[in-house]
Amino acid sequence: MRKMDKKRDKDIVAALTEVCEDAKQRCEGFAWISHSVNFQRFPDSLQVSCAYASQSLLSEASKSGEQQELTQQVVAALANKGIVILKPQRQIRFISE
Repeated sequence: MRKMDKKRDKDIVAALTEVCEDAKQRCEGFAWISHSVNFQRFPDSLQVSCAYASQSLLSEASKSGEQQELTQQVVAALANKGIVILKPQRQIRFISE
């Protein structure tokens, strides 16, 4: 991993950690956030996974608009680090544990 890639990864982790800690406090059943990235195809290859404790909590989050709010938070937090997600519908996914 190149030096610039390490810095980008550190920025991604910092941004997602901020969103995760907030979501754990606000969103019932929210469990964790993770990411994967191929820096040779960055930022298009960035994939963010947001997990809920169960499928029923995930469904409720979808119905209530919570997923849309979290998507906006992820996009904003990454933008604050200079990372632009052009296709959040494709790059941010919601799953259950």
